Amino acid sequence: MCPMSGVINNVKMWRFGKPSGAEVLRRCQGPPKDVICTRALQKTINLRLQSDGIYGSLKARRYSFPIKMTGSYKNTWKEKRTSMYYYSISGFNPSFFYSNEPVTDPIEIHKQKLALWFNHLPQEERQFGGYFSPETMHVEPRILERHPDKDRGLSVNLFKTKTNVSTCPSLSMEQLFEPGPNGNMARGLNVLLYGAVGTGKSTVVRKLVLDWCDGSVLSQFKLVLPFSCEDLSHLSKPTSLRDLVGRKYMHLRKTPYLSGDNDMAKDVLFILNGMEKMKLDFRIGSTELCSDPNEALPSGAVVVNLLRKYLLPEASILLTTRLSAVDRVPKKYINRYVQVCGFNDPDRQRAYFTSRLLLQNGEKPGKTAETLIEMLYLNLQRESQLATACFLPSYCWLTCATLHLLHFTDVKAPIRTLTGIYTSFMRLNFGGEVITVDGNVSSQEQENSLMLYVVRTVGQLAFDGITNKRTSFSAEELEQWVGGKTKTDEELRQLAVFRTDVLDFFLVPCNDHGTNLESGERRYAFAVPAMQEYLAALYVVLGENKSVLEKLTRQVSEVFGQASEDITSLLSILSKVIPFRIFAIFNLLKLFPKLFERVNSHSKGRIASTMAAEMFRSEDSFNEDILDQVEQSLLGVHGPQPQQETYTRAFELYPIFMGGLLHYGNRRLLDQLGCNIKSQTVAQITRALKKHLIKESHKKQPPEELMDLLVLLYEFQNPRLTAEVLQSIKTINLSTVRMTPLKCFVLSTVLGCTRSSFHLDELNLSSCHITPELLQMLWPAFNHTCILNLQFNSLGPESCILLRDLLLEPNCTIKSLELCDNYLSDTGISHLLDALSGNHSLQQLSLMHTGLGDSSAQLLAERLGQHDRLKELNVAYNNIGDSAALKLVDACREHPSIHTVHLYLNQLTDVGKQSLYEHGYPRVKEGRRVKVLASVTEGSKISEDWHPILNVIGKNSLSWERKRVREQLLVFLKDLEWGRKQHPSFWKKLHFRRVESVVRQTLRILEKSSDTGTGTGTK
Repeated sequence: MCPMSGVINNVKMWRFGKPSGAEVLRRCQGPPKDVICTRALQKTINLRLQSDGIYGSLKARRYSFPIKMTGSYKNTWKEKRTSMYYYSISGFNPSFFYSNEPVTDPIEIHKQKLALWFNHLPQEERQFGGYFSPETMHVEPRILERHPDKDRGLSVNLFKTKTNVSTCPSLSMEQLFEPGPNGNMARGLNVLLYGAVGTGKSTVVRKLVLDWCDGSVLSQFKLVLPFSCEDLSHLSKPTSLRDLVGRKYMHLRKTPYLSGDNDMAKDVLFILNGMEKMKLDFRIGSTELCSDPNEALPSGAVVVNLLRKYLLPEASILLTTRLSAVDRVPKKYINRYVQVCGFNDPDRQRAYFTSRLLLQNGEKPGKTAETLIEMLYLNLQRESQLATACFLPSYCWLTCATLHLLHFTDVKAPIRTLTGIYTSFMRLNFGGEVITVDGNVSSQEQENSLMLYVVRTVGQLAFDGITNKRTSFSAEELEQWVGGKTKTDEELRQLAVFRTDVLDFFLVPCNDHGTNLESGERRYAFAVPAMQEYLAALYVVLGENKSVLEKLTRQVSEVFGQASEDITSLLSILSKVIPFRIFAIFNLLKLFPKLFERVNSHSKGRIASTMAAEMFRSEDSFNEDILDQVEQSLLGVHGPQPQQETYTRAFELYPIFMGGLLHYGNRRLLDQLGCNIKSQTVAQITRALKKHLIKESHKKQPPEELMDLLVLLYEFQNPRLTAEVLQSIKTINLSTVRMTPLKCFVLSTVLGCTRSSFHLDELNLSSCHITPELLQMLWPAFNHTCILNLQFNSLGPESCILLRDLLLEPNCTIKSLELCDNYLSDTGISHLLDALSGNHSLQQLSLMHTGLGDSSAQLLAERLGQHDRLKELNVAYNNIGDSAALKLVDACREHPSIHTVHLYLNQLTDVGKQSLYEHGYPRVKEGRRVKVLASVTEGSKISEDWHPILNVIGKNSLSWERKRVREQLLVFLKDLEWGRKQHPSFWKKLHFRRVESVVRQTLRILEKSSDTGTGTGTK
């Protein structure tokens, strides 16, 4: 076997395998085998990397980030690590395999291999752009020398001990192994590093190893040997310490540091990560004493003798574990207890967020990222529930990942979903873990899956809260749902471990309304509100909320199903001897399994109906869309906050998570966690859900609810279901929904699931804060609509280039394009008019209040002849004068299809308006008249279109420039008063006064808004 194959396989495993936390360290502690650098191997590597798509990435990285290579080993390890970070995306660095002078020192080889292995980024970390390294991402958590006995009778919960640890100085890695005043200098130190789930124990160890490799810390140790206790626990054969090290690190098989001679072991540091996953017995009768590193022993006995200092007593040991396993090692064998306390101050949290959100795509920090950091930091300073959750670095990662999804979604990046982020979060913290007691693992690991245990306890609590619309829980409720009924001794021990290690990871004391004033009881809530909805959704989708009928039917079905198989086999034999037809009655036993299938299918239909009912609740129809709610939960609500009671909180993420959990990618991750969602279950839920969604989609939904439906379809990641649901939707109205990169990507992705022949009647994106960058992301969605409404956005002249290209598409179906209230200017209009000659679908074009001047109007008049299908042109509220307006009307009159031109609120004189009406009539008797809308009057007559003119002005008067609108309305009143005096007829005068009252009412609204300060009035 080629020696290089191990490296390549390990690279592939890191790209596609299970990621980080304790699992990352377990993989990191088994480095690849020795590498022989030859041309043949180089060719093999290149071929393999080309097949995996890695080689091109390496070449691109080399071109962008040139690395200075020397012919001798003069580079410091700092330089080597820096060069290696540029290859973090591919997980491979050729500089470690090809050099002019090979490294022969086993210790240096060991450092290279450890650095290469520990620098691999988990798959979850690559969503931040791939420009991060363990060095740039790492923020040191607070590490305190703290004996667990100090918290006996209370809790070692990080959230409850904030006030105690915030004033204590944090320890550095160098201080961990400083000998105490009464220590034995001849013996190495045993340091126990403990902490709750998610505090960063594995990250600290990872950074420690990398810093040792480049020589920045722990220089007193010449050899550092990381081991995973989970790997050691799986060794079935007795192994000596030297063989154990040689098995993991082939280049260290003959190292003299493990011989036990001449106190050489004092330069050795063993790192044993995850002690809670290993059974250690310190009783003399169970684990024999051993001081020979060459004697074969069970792996547990080797670790015990190392801790006893019988085996290599001069060596130092760093042992990491969770809270429940601290007492497994007798106190006399531990020299120092150290607690990892996470980020218990906002400054550390801000440093973490800054390292991950400020650097996007390797460029300079953008204003969006800086604003996010400031808003997030302000929310953390408010002592909010998020600030409590972010004491744990794991929740800081979840916050960063969510904000990165909401604000930095890239069409070129792999598709990410909110459900996928939460599922990855679970895998990062509980990947592959099982409930263990004293290191013992049951043979039925599926039943003892830690994640499944979380779902059946905390998930049941979350589901009960959503059912009863509650977000906080009393201690009695925790005991009811987490403690459950009377249990066996084994189950009680598992429950004790779960409460100590895991329960506080999900539930924290409430910040608001945390204490009931009447009873004085303490209440608890989920650290992140969305976590309650995720766990409740997982609880339902896994089928854990079975009714009594379902549970009874399943048990009866299994009994009778087995009985029917046995009896059928027996009767098939007897029927050959005694052919009595009465035996056929026993076939009735087969009905029971079918009955169970019917009941089970009904259960899946109930899940689908629950999803639809929660999605389209009438009381939630006026809430903001779900993505804005998620953002507000992280960044807080700035400005006046609505008074909303806890019991009225909407759980709109709950059905969306249920849909996202049915996606294959999330089911695959959950299967690794011991939570199996069967494909048959997904098919049954999908069939029932499709009927409910199609039924609801026929109804007119508010824009926010429609956005939530699109998010559900996006999270589901089922193109066929999405296409079938969208077939029943004719109009997508997202007006006033604040579009973000993620929402634009959701809309484009969902519409991209439909056939090319599918077209909406209208896509309304008015007042959605769309910028030119977001317009580019929405391009695929524009190919599926006939009416495109982009009014009241933030489009500029550069946006017209993209709109021009859109209109020039051969399959363009846009009949109406509305660009009102976007400052396009003369430059943008020039780009847009370039599309008239090649477009064959556009019939209505609205350029109202887009900054057009006389030059644009004249250019428009010249270009109209290139497009023979345009029917209506709106250039109202611009800066067009009499001459240009007359030229434009003349061009419209000569056009074969234009019948209406909007010119009101322009710089027109009374004489110019009268001329426009005259120019609208045909020159010859058989000619075609063009309707010109320039004012509410046409000379001494009232215009037929006075109502639509005033209707448009009334809708936009608060957002337009008030002074100019007021002047135009006063001109309308003057024209109406003059026209009224020209008619002696009472009925015509009455008609004039009616129009005057509408104009005066609009004026009063405008003046009232000016007095109260409402509206923008800046455009």
